[in-house]
Amino acid sequence: MPLTVKNVSFSYNTGKEILKNISLCIEDGQLVSIVGPNGSGKTTLVKCLNRIHTPSSGTIVFNEMDIMRANPSKIAKKIGYVPQISSECTSGSVIDYIMLGRRQYLGWKIRSDDLNAVMSAMERLDIVELANADFAKLSGGQKQKVLVARALVQEADVFLFDEPTSNLDIKNQLEIMEIAKSIVKKEHKTVVMVVHDLNMAAHYSDKVALMDAGNILCYGKPEEILTAQNIKQVYDVDVGITRENLINPFAKACSI
Repeated sequence: MPLTVKNVSFSYNTGKEILKNISLCIEDGQLVSIVGPNGSGKTTLVKCLNRIHTPSSGTIVFNEMDIMRANPSKIAKKIGYVPQISSECTSGSVIDYIMLGRRQYLGWKIRSDDLNAVMSAMERLDIVELANADFAKLSGGQKQKVLVARALVQEADVFLFDEPTSNLDIKNQLEIMEIAKSIVKKEHKTVVMVVHDLNMAAHYSDKVALMDAGNILCYGKPEEILTAQNIKQVYDVDVGITRENLINPFAKACSI
């Protein structure tokens, strides 16, 4: 069930074109990282994939469902979304917050299936003890886990992560990346995430899309995309690539 993006462009009301005729095919059961410098259109692209933003042209299709025409509730059953922490300032208990991810399934009352889904997600992310805590008072790492749990209870096939490791310490960064990878490996779902850390992208991704100025410069396996030449072209930084495919931005400085 590929997620297919064809000739998608997007402009804000100011008329500035943010995405420029983007085409991309994301295969089922892969972790795909979208990387690129600030302002290259990464977050905008992710928001177009589940119609938070509506493209000005082009098509987005998942499993024969036209995202541009589908009912929002139907989209939510297929595509889960994990936003940036900074955009989530809601107060309220963690369990109620996660339950919001079930809203497309809820009828007049919460069912046992809904409670089971929420409890299962909290157990998986090891946040059961936070069930009655105030979301607004959680640490950054705890908030990120709650946001992931809210997406998991959507029982979607594709999960979109928008900068899930930003402002987290290394321990929490690794935990979030491992969770994302487990969604792919254990559940055979698809994860598309915006990532700033190129080494994280190289280590965890099946595919990487490198964006620059609203375009996808190249798309493929991490070792094919995250080369010294491509990084220099997009980021204007000289790097070294180790035999373990680690990207070293200090290579040139260390050689002086």
